[in-house]
Amino acid sequence: MKQLYAILFAMLFAASGLCNGPARGYIVTKNGKRLTGYIGEVFHSQFRSVVVFINDFGSTYNIEAERIRGFVFFDNEGYTAFESKNFRGRWYFLRILEKGVALNLYQSPEEQYNIRFDNGVLQASIHNVTEFWIESRARKRPVRLNRLNFRRKMRRLFRKIDAPDYRDKIGAEGYHFRDLADIVREYNREQSLNKREI
Repeated sequence: MKQLYAILFAMLFAASGLCNGPARGYIVTKNGKRLTGYIGEVFHSQFRSVVVFINDFGSTYNIEAERIRGFVFFDNEGYTAFESKNFRGRWYFLRILEKGVALNLYQSPEEQYNIRFDNGVLQASIHNVTEFWIESRARKRPVRLNRLNFRRKMRRLFRKIDAPDYRDKIGAEGYHFRDLADIVREYNREQSLNKREI
């Protein structure tokens, strides 16, 4: 019951228009069709992700991550794409940072809503999150990364995909948490070259 109240409260947050304003974009349905309109607030919590979508006719929808493949919006800096990902039975919208032949890198929305009951009162708070997700094309299951678990999880990932050179490099100069995007790019570039040589 508490989770139901939290989800309803989350949807109210998403519908309240707490963002700078909707941006032109589109959602991608489960069958691959694009529906154009405007992308509003992206709500991200420990339970799920919800995006506010305003279609070309002005109707507003709160769409949960499990209902669509993802969405894209355009602004002054170019385009930003989010993809729906299932992690342990919960669906999240994750921002696409890198897509490659071997590894994909995603980022959680930078703000996360925390909802909890305290002495029977529903309370919500917002905090900044620096959390990334990495996915091996071979395994298709994203792994959540943060500064504290980076070394352990990256070494485990490279062991599972049989990349001992990279496993040994993690933690060395140029292979820290702040270098995550560069590590993924380098590994994808190497795998791409290996595929061309075969």
